[in-house]
Amino acid sequence: MLRSFVLKASLLVLVVSLCVGVPTVNAEDVGPLSWTSPTTQTLNDVLMVSASDGWAVGNYGTMIHWNGTDWSTVTSPTTSTINSMFGLSTDDAWIVGSGGMTMHWNGAYWSNIATPTTSTLESVFMVSTSDVWTVGSSGTIMHWDGASWSIVTSPTTTDLYDVFMVSASDGWAVGGGGMTLHWDGASWSIVTSPTGNILYDVFVVSASDVWAVGSIGTIIRWNGTNWNTVPSPTGNYLLGVSIVSASDGWAVGGGGTIIRWNGASWSTLPSPTTYDLRAMSMVSASDGWAVGYYGTILQWTGTVWVPEFPTVILMPLLISLTLVTVILAKALSKKHRKPSLPSKTQL
Repeated sequence: MLRSFVLKASLLVLVVSLCVGVPTVNAEDVGPLSWTSPTTQTLNDVLMVSASDGWAVGNYGTMIHWNGTDWSTVTSPTTSTINSMFGLSTDDAWIVGSGGMTMHWNGAYWSNIATPTTSTLESVFMVSTSDVWTVGSSGTIMHWDGASWSIVTSPTTTDLYDVFMVSASDGWAVGGGGMTLHWDGASWSIVTSPTGNILYDVFVVSASDVWAVGSIGTIIRWNGTNWNTVPSPTGNYLLGVSIVSASDGWAVGGGGTIIRWNGASWSTLPSPTTYDLRAMSMVSASDGWAVGYYGTILQWTGTVWVPEFPTVILMPLLISLTLVTVILAKALSKKHRKPSLPSKTQL
C-alpha cells in the first residue's frame, strides 16, 4: 500500500515538474541539454563581452556570470531590480534599474553611483568610458561624462525602454506609443514613427540601418531617411533584437517567440520554451544567448537554440525518476521470483 502511494506520488511530482517547471522542447530540436541556469528569477538583460565572458541580470538584483563553460551566481551589489547592463570590456561596465539606480564595474567590484533622478532606468549604453547614456520612465534621459550623471533635456515624457548609440554624435532611443528619438550630438529630437505601438528594443547596425521591435510583433527599420514598417511573422510582443549581419538577425519576445532575419524577410523559428524571452545578445552567427522569465537561458549553437534550465527544477525531476525506477525495478524483480500457482482446474 505504501509503495503504491509512493509510486503514485513520484509520478505526480514527475508530471508536474515536466509540465510546469520545464519549458517545452521541440522534438526536432532535442540535443545535449544543459541544466545550468543558477536562478529562477526573471532575467531582464544579457551582455556577452566575448564567447567566454558574459553577464545576465534581473529582478531582485539577480546577477549571474558566464565563464565559457557554466553560468554561476555572482554576489550582487543591490537588491533592486536590474533592467539593463552594458560593458566595453571585462573591467568597465554599467548596470541600471529601479529608483534611478546606476552602478559601475571596474573589474574588481561594483560602485554605487549617485544620480539626479529616482525614475526607473530601463536601458544603458556605453560609447566610451566617459560617454554613457541611460533612459527610463517619463522620458528620462541621462548622460555620464566620466565624472557624474546629468539630466539631459528630453523632448518627451513618454516612457523610454531602450537606447543604442552609433557614435558620440549619433544615437537612438525608443519607447511607448511608437516613440523614436534621435541624438545628433547636440540634442535629442522626436523622429516620425510609422507605428503607435510600444517599442521595447532598438539595435543599430549603422547610421543608415537601425531596427526597432515592440508590441503586437511590431518591427520597424530606419534606412537613413525614414522609419518603415517591416512585415512581421508574429503577433506576440518582441522585447529584444540583435542583428549579426545584413543577412542574419534575431528577435525574441512573448511566449518564447524567436524570429530570424535572412536578409529579405523575418520568419518564426521553433523555440524550446514558452516563457517570455526579454533580451538577447549574439556573439557571432553561431553563438548567441537569450534570457527571460523564471531564469530561462537559451544558447544558439549555430543550428538550434538549447535551453539551460534552473537546477532547482532538475532536483524534483531527478528524485522522482530515481524513486520510480527503484520501485518499478523491485516490483519486476519480485514478480519474476514469484512461483506460478496451479489453476483451479488443476486442483
